[in-house]
This record gives sequence, structure tokens and C-alpha cells, in this order.
Amino acid sequence: MHLAPLRLLFAASILGGSLMALAADKPASLTVCSENEESYPWILKDKPGLNTIMMRMVEKQLGVKIDIKPLPWKRCMESLRTGEMDGLFKISFKPDRMEMGHFPMSGDKPDGSKRMLDDSYSLYRLKGSNVEWDGKAIKNAQSAIGAQSGFSIVDQLKGLGVRVDDGVRGAGENLQKLVNGRLSGVALQTLEGDINLAERAEFAAKIERIDPPLVSKPYFLMLSKQFVAKYPEFAQQIWNAVGTVRESAEYKNQLKQFK
Repeated sequence: MHLAPLRLLFAASILGGSLMALAADKPASLTVCSENEESYPWILKDKPGLNTIMMRMVEKQLGVKIDIKPLPWKRCMESLRTGEMDGLFKISFKPDRMEMGHFPMSGDKPDGSKRMLDDSYSLYRLKGSNVEWDGKAIKNAQSAIGAQSGFSIVDQLKGLGVRVDDGVRGAGENLQKLVNGRLSGVALQTLEGDINLAERAEFAAKIERIDPPLVSKPYFLMLSKQFVAKYPEFAQQIWNAVGTVRESAEYKNQLKQFK
């Protein structure tokens, strides 16, 4: 055989190996879970919330299909830990959550430039109640403060020294317990709490939000340890894409017009 054909075969084998290596660095699809309860405007049941809209923009930018599966929150987190799910959204940073997966990090802190969104928690009380939040302590709580099970605010409330009832998952269920006199207050993500009051007259008539917020924090897309170990460079590309989409004119336009 002449040298030229040999060179071509050699070059073809190298190219084929390179293409296979590139393919291995990028999965055919990505499976992520989100909570299966509404969290306005981020996660909704009857139409795509802003989180889903963002993920579809990230999907387009990466050229990889993203399959979104709504699951009960605790099951979603466990599925990330086991590697059944490649990712999970939306979730705030807590050091102990790093045991179940990866946040986009900058040194030993989460990288805020790669966050999906910022959100806050606020305290809701019955109108006429003397329960207070002064930015440092919750005062005059005669019974427990309600919070959604599995949410990061639970630990913060316990750190403030108040009794916490996190026995139910839904925001509406917690507010109903407040109306029924079973709680002194309820700590909810502010947008979700406000929309519950706006949509339900019985809540709006009896419940009010206290300022300032209990806490404001960024929320992220987490990726499983198994996924990051297999696709370390692509994992960074995913988080970069989230940051790029969040700051894009297209997404900001969706944010302004969303109802």
C-alpha cells in the first residue's frame, strides 16, 4: 500500500477518535427535576413558569435536550443524590446540600453570577396580631411558625429560636392553618405568599405580610455528583449558559411580561 492512503487512514482514525471523545464530553440529553408544587412565577402547573422558560433557552443555547420532571421536593433531592436525576432546580445554597450534588462555585462559595434567580422569604401573620419581625428576631409568637417541609427557611427559623411546624408542603395549606389559629405566622417565599393572598379573598381579608423580608437569597440549578464527574467541562457550560440566559434581553423581556 502506498504511503498516501496510509496517511489518510491514520488521519481518519485520529479524527474518528477525536469525534468520539467530543461526543463523550456532551450527553445526548439532560434530565432534571423540579418541585411538583407551584411557586409563582417560577414553577407553575397550568403553564410554563419562568424556570421552565429559562431552561428552554438554556436547552437551545447548549444544543442538548433538557427533560424536566416535576417531583415531590424531597424525592427530587434524593433523586439528585442517587444520580437518577442529572440536575435539580430551583434551590438555595446550604453547605450540607453539597453532600447530594454540586452548585456552581467560586472558591468556597456559590457563584452568584450563575444563579437562576433571586427570591426572598417573608413572614405572614393574621391582621391584628402582635407577632413581629424586626430584622433580627421574631417576637410574640405564642405558637409555632409554619414553613414548607424541605425548604431552607426551616433551619433559619430554628436558628432564630422559634418553634417550627413544617408538617405540610403547600403554601396554601400553611396559610389555612394560620387562618384556623394553629400557627402564629407562616414563612413563605414572598412571591408565592403574595400570589396566594391575591388569589384567595379569605386569605387577603385576614392575613398580611410583615416587612422586611426574613431573608433574600439566590437560587441555583444543581447538578448531580455523578453527572459532573462524567461531564465536568459540560457541567460548567450548563452553569455558564444559565448565567448568560438570565442576563439576556430575551429572558428579561419574558420576566417583564410574565403574568
